Amino acid sequence: MRLQQLNNTEQRGTAMRHATALFLALLLPGACLTARAEDVVLTGHVQKVTLLPFGADGCPPTCKPDAGRVCIHNSPGCQIMEVRVDKVLLGEAGPVRIFRSHIGEWGPTFRVASWPIVVSEKDGEVSWSDATLRGDRLYIDPKQLHGIGDVNARDLAADDDGLVPLDAMLDRVRQADARKQRRSIGKE
Repeated sequence: MRLQQLNNTEQRGTAMRHATALFLALLLPGACLTARAEDVVLTGHVQKVTLLPFGADGCPPTCKPDAGRVCIHNSPGCQIMEVRVDKVLLGEAGPVRIFRSHIGEWGPTFRVASWPIVVSEKDGEVSWSDATLRGDRLYIDPKQLHGIGDVNARDLAADDDGLVPLDAMLDRVRQADARKQRRSIGKE
């Protein structure tokens, strides 16, 4: 009798471990998309873009219906962009950075290109622009990379080609961050 109780206890423990493993396997891929990534701005080259349908590993639905709630969305899945980092301008990144987001209403937005790009990620939101080098300055298209931090790229004066200098935008980001810091300690 005691041996049978031990076997039942072992079976329940094994079943519980399997259930926990299944729960974590289902939960953790969603954490990759919803967890706050470290804010970063970098230049680099796209190595790979992967598109995933909802339900695939690493691509959870944007919402889940429950009692009394209807879930409607028109996003077909997720996109993952692997970028070989050339230079980190703000934040920290290793030699390769992975960016993830849900595909929006108008389809995938991650770039498949052999030329350099500038990528910004803030609070898990990713935007990018082709990098245009003129002399020793990098320029971005404010229609592609809408902003960095709290600075809107369209607030900067664009040149005749509609591009804005990246260094001027980063200066504004640093100034905005310094103002926030001064306000938080009561100096402004």
